[in-house]
Parts: sequence; C-alpha cells; structure tokens
Amino acid sequence: MTATLDLVAERGYDAVTVEELAAAGLVTKKTLYDIYGSKQAVVAQAVALRLDTLIESFGEQLEGDGLTRLLTIVRKTCEAVLQTPELSRALAPRLVSSADEFHLTAFFERLHRQAIILMKAERQVHDWVEVDFTARSMMFDQIAVQNMWAGRNIRDDQYPGFALLGALRIITPLARATVRKEIVEEVRRLQAELSFGPEPAADGAPPEGWPCRPFTGRQNSTPNDAPNTRGSRGTA
Repeated sequence: MTATLDLVAERGYDAVTVEELAAAGLVTKKTLYDIYGSKQAVVAQAVALRLDTLIESFGEQLEGDGLTRLLTIVRKTCEAVLQTPELSRALAPRLVSSADEFHLTAFFERLHRQAIILMKAERQVHDWVEVDFTARSMMFDQIAVQNMWAGRNIRDDQYPGFALLGALRIITPLARATVRKEIVEEVRRLQAELSFGPEPAADGAPPEGWPCRPFTGRQNSTPNDAPNTRGSRGTA
C-alpha cells in the first residue's frame, strides 16, 4: 500500500493506471479488480491504512482538556499533510466528494468527534451542541482549507493557522462564556497574522502581480459571527 501512495504522490491520482498499481502491489490487474473493484478503492484503502497509523500516533500525544486536544489534533493533522505535500495535494480534490470512501469520516469521528464529546462533558460547549453535526461540519471545513492549500492559495507556513482558524470559528458560537473569550482572542490573533497568497520569492517578496492580502474573515464579520451550525442557538 505504501507503493500505491508513492505512485499517486509522484504522478498524480488521475495519471496513475490500474496496471501500475497492480505492478506495484506485485499482483495481476485481474486480482486487483477482484479484491478492490476499482482504482479509487485501492487508493482509498492505502489512505485508510495511513490514517489509522496517524490516529495511533496522535493518541499518544493528546492530553489536556477537550479544546486543547481538538487544537492539537488540527495541528498534528497539518503536520502530517505537510510531511507528504505531493501526496496530500494529489488527494485533496478527491476528499471533497469521497470523504467516506477515503475513510476521512472515520478519521474525524475517532479524533475530532471524541474531542468535541470531551468538550461537552467538561462544559466547554453548550449541552444542546450536536456532536455528530459539529464534527462533520469541521471535517468539511478542514477539507476546504486543505484544498485551498493544495491549490497554492495558502502558503505552507500559513496552512496550520488557517486550519486552526476554521476549527475555532466553528466552535465559537457553541462555546460557553468560560472559554469563549479565550477562543475569540485566538481567532482575532490568527486573523491579524494570516494572509492568502503563494510562496514568496527567494528575497521574501510576493510573486510579481500577486496582491497578497491579510485574511479578515467575511466582510464586516467578527469572531462572534462564526459560521453557523445546527447547534447554534444563542449565547451564554
């Protein structure tokens, strides 16, 4: 399965053929189809195994309260993405429409969802928060951020910040007053630091003609009007 991901990283998902995947797995094309049924299923299984490895490694590093764990998960996920940039960029578009098949849904259920459950138990978020809906909303938000990074609209060094900002803006309207101030302050800090744009030139200047601009969220928005979720019924 490692060979499968290496091929996708090197040549891109669309360019890799079933014949190449079969050869990499030391099986015939017929055997590959008999076992998996499609090219996407082969790649999805390889991705699932990689995600399982990440879940195990993350589990050893998670500590603290629910919010701390959630933000650690987001940071560690970004680190994993940036460790294999070619593979991550090749797979990013597929995650939008095939999150379940690529086992990304299970990844978020086992990590992000559990952190949100802990936040609810610790009364960091309101009792009426719908955990499953919130976790799934966060998954699609993080996929969107990764796709922006994959399209080089977000620089490598800014990618973790945008991912954290997305997660925090989902949590903000769900948070109790005891932690909301801390979250809002972090959202404002990230908004002040982040900017869209490709990697700068060697001298540090942005590419010619690129109007690199700071990120401020929606026009006239504040951290308290973060993207609404089904559980957002008011403030504390």
